[in-house]
Amino acid sequence: MDLDIRKTRTCERCKTVVLLDKVRLLPKNNEQNILLCEPCCNEVKKNKVALGTTKAKTVQSSYASYFCNRCRYNFKADQSKVGLTHNLSCPYCGKIDQLEQRPSRQEVPKLVKQTL
Repeated sequence: MDLDIRKTRTCERCKTVVLLDKVRLLPKNNEQNILLCEPCCNEVKKNKVALGTTKAKTVQSSYASYFCNRCRYNFKADQSKVGLTHNLSCPYCGKIDQLEQRPSRQEVPKLVKQTL
């Protein structure tokens, strides 16, 4: 069995030489990944599920309605992501100077009831 060194990697858990297409990456911490073979990867995943360490954090998204006066386009944006993952701009024209926040459709009946 002639293995090309460029097409193989070493599993960081069991130290076996594995073909590149059989290598899996799992997160070690926030900044690093660990290189594992398929059997080690399956074993680590089972242990994580058994321990309950793979709980996903759910962030409740709150969408706000916006209107672009420049191109007259209505759209919604997730308030929890604006400013963190992307800057708020019109998805149609890409401008930010003519945006205004509008009440959502769910808030409109509340506003009408309050004025009566």
